[in-house]
Amino acid sequence: MAGIEPEFEQPFTAWKQNANPQTAGAMLKAVDPVINTAMRSFGGNNSPTLRIKAKQIVIDDALPSYSPDRGSLRSHLMSRLQRLQRLSGREQSAISLPERVALDQMHMERSRKELEDSLSRPPSDQELADHAGLSLRRIGHIRRGVRSMAESTITQQNASGAGGYDPSARGLNEDDPWLEFVYMELGPTDQTILERSLGLHGHTPIHPIELARTLKVSPAAISKRMTKIQGLLDRRDELEAF
Repeated sequence: MAGIEPEFEQPFTAWKQNANPQTAGAMLKAVDPVINTAMRSFGGNNSPTLRIKAKQIVIDDALPSYSPDRGSLRSHLMSRLQRLQRLSGREQSAISLPERVALDQMHMERSRKELEDSLSRPPSDQELADHAGLSLRRIGHIRRGVRSMAESTITQQNASGAGGYDPSARGLNEDDPWLEFVYMELGPTDQTILERSLGLHGHTPIHPIELARTLKVSPAAISKRMTKIQGLLDRRDELEAF
């Protein structure tokens, strides 16, 4: 066959005459050096998933569209495998998502420490959001992203009643407009108590005693504030009655 390289001629002819898993496998083995070159030139990495995509391009696109009278198979394969450049970009973008979360977490943590030093107490998430230039939703996403094991801890604490409030029992969730309204009406310390008690914005719910230790106040003070906050949450029932 004019144009096709001698090392590819036999496996290509066999595949062309009877395309099946055996002839396709032999063809892929023959062109593996070309795939390796394309991976280095267009992929920029040796990702297993990208290699699978390269083989799919060869079998599903490059070989069916190749005609020996148009030139060498190697050139045709390299031309078709240029798509790996775009596919690799998508793959790297997907991989970089956790990296962006990690960078945001570092920025958030620096901002938290700065505020804690200046306020002499843990900042509320609203204070942190204002200082760091992040939304409350983004703060929650960051916390959940960097603490993938927190879900089981939350489940255990809620099951034991250690979290202070029981948001599910009151039909509350983080996107509840009433909960958001109450939260925004609170002062920073009470915001912190609500965040840590309900597990808002990616926090793990904690016991009131631990919350008192965090805020450096007595458990009685925490209990008093929690009762006041609970009263505000309960007012929705009063308002809905009218």
